[in-house]
Amino acid sequence: MNKIVFITGATAGFGKATAEKFAANKFDLIITGRRENLLRQLAAELEKKFGIEVLPLIFDVRDRAAATSIISNIPDRWKQVDILVNNAGLALGRDYFDDASIDDWDTMLDTNVRPVIRKPGCFAFYDSPQ
Repeated sequence: MNKIVFITGATAGFGKATAEKFAANKFDLIITGRRENLLRQLAAELEKKFGIEVLPLIFDVRDRAAATSIISNIPDRWKQVDILVNNAGLALGRDYFDDASIDDWDTMLDTNVRPVIRKPGCFAFYDSPQ
């Protein structure tokens, strides 16, 4: 059985490139993203090209309840994750300070920072002492 890599934000950019690199090196993948069509397309391409298994999980990392529910219910075969790549992110709030939108900053923090620092228990495969 191949090792498993879990990659958030895998539909484009660094996440997609990371998924391709691990797939080329025969890792099975759990890939996540908001855009279902792109995620499923990537999963099919990687499975066909590299002969690996891919589990696509569709959710927004900003939605803690959805992320926790979906991750907690993955099949047992996928729960032994070897590598986690917290890649999901976006770039907003790049205006000058006095012109900046607090809503943009909140969205960016909710996407880029908060999912990474949440209580580890939201990841079903992460066994942390409480």
